[in-house]
Amino acid sequence: MTADMTRRTALAQRLAGLSPDQRAELERRLAERARPPAPGGTARIPPRAAGAGPLPLSWSQEHMWHRHRADPSGAAYLVPLRVRIEGGLRTEVLRAAFGDLVARHEIMRTTYGERDGVPYQLVHDDAGDGGVEVGFADLRGARDTGAEVAARLAAEAGRPYDLAEGPLFRAVLLRTADEAHVLSLVLHHILTDEQSAGLLLAEFVEAYERRLNGRPPAAAPRLQYADYAVWQRSGPAGGSATAGLRRCVARLAGMPGEIRLPADRPRPPRPTGRGGAVGATVGPEPWRRLRELAREAQATEVMVLLAVFLVLLRQESGQDDITVTLPEAGRVHPDLEDVLGCFFNTVAVRCDLSGTPGFRTLLGRVRAGCLEAYDDRDVPFSEVVDAVTGGRAESRHPLLQTMLIFEREGAGRPVEFAGLRMTPLRAPTAHRGARAKRDLTLVAVDQGDTARVDLVYDADLFDRATAEALLGRYLTLLSSLPADPDGRVGA
Repeated sequence: MTADMTRRTALAQRLAGLSPDQRAELERRLAERARPPAPGGTARIPPRAAGAGPLPLSWSQEHMWHRHRADPSGAAYLVPLRVRIEGGLRTEVLRAAFGDLVARHEIMRTTYGERDGVPYQLVHDDAGDGGVEVGFADLRGARDTGAEVAARLAAEAGRPYDLAEGPLFRAVLLRTADEAHVLSLVLHHILTDEQSAGLLLAEFVEAYERRLNGRPPAAAPRLQYADYAVWQRSGPAGGSATAGLRRCVARLAGMPGEIRLPADRPRPPRPTGRGGAVGATVGPEPWRRLRELAREAQATEVMVLLAVFLVLLRQESGQDDITVTLPEAGRVHPDLEDVLGCFFNTVAVRCDLSGTPGFRTLLGRVRAGCLEAYDDRDVPFSEVVDAVTGGRAESRHPLLQTMLIFEREGAGRPVEFAGLRMTPLRAPTAHRGARAKRDLTLVAVDQGDTARVDLVYDADLFDRATAEALLGRYLTLLSSLPADPDGRVGA
């Protein structure tokens, strides 16, 4: 659950306590904020013109569509959300609240097709003949309730979707005790991203409270995801992306054709996507030193983590010119902050590690590379890959080999609402490794005083023992390099 969810759920709790007059005043102020800005400000994204029929996909959706078509049975692009709900949960109110969310957000009622090789999205007026279904299972009599819950959550997270048949989300409620439930949501990535997942859960809290208290559902937002897709394809975003694409290609020109990673087996002709994952905890002292170095260098935690990852890749490959990709939120316009949908993008950070620089010097190079990449975060990554590789990208290309993901777990605290207590449940590491999108993906999660680091690996290439050794060397570097930032990174 994201920090944005904590903010929105806290807001939902305050809303529940407002009087009708206070609520009316708040709605008046929100309406004032929704007015177009004065001339000279950022132009607002307009709602699309009225009319039915197929609509274009956004660039992020199109990427997801192609990835799904290449592996329709895989779980790599499913997003599982799990929460524990304690208290007197009313299941009929929960079902109605989900129905309100689906009615409010078109993306929850969208399916995807293809015409003459071109994908499109189709927004439906309702959720279908059966309405919104929330599965239910009473597990109070199970011999091992924890094991049964884990097995059902894993099964839900592994069931594929047909993008042409909606809905592209599943909700299942598991009763584990008289006043305890686990709620599982599994969404296809084509309709969500990390921020959207937090928004969805926060809006569920508000929708549940509205239903419970007999208030009408929240009105539909001014902007829907399909409006954004039409706007993105119509030109305002495209001009900026075209200039950015030229800059990206210039930065990546002449890069090596492969990072020579220490694989245990040759790369198969057709990757299966089989993955594995290993993980460990970064203790309080090394995590504190890392954060201090980031502040001193006017960098971020992800920049320090990336610099250490680059040192590891250099040691393993013997190469000085290394590129690693990073996910990017992709919400490039203020109108998109509260829109539910798939906005993510990927950026590529190329770094020169020649000359055995000091770690502080290397961090400066990484910081500059990240800032350059973030400046062009609105450029579709698929177009970057095509332009750099001439449309002949293979899985061994550096743009497709490695990734670093940084997350924060600080928003995972329980949320109190309507006499209930909702606690996020982290998806197990095993789920991360169910499918491998890259040769190696490093996932670092800020847990406050400590951090969790998972290394997800392509099981076609690496044995678990090799991944464990790589993770061990990364953790050693993560402890030693920030502790002596002026020391040489070595060969």
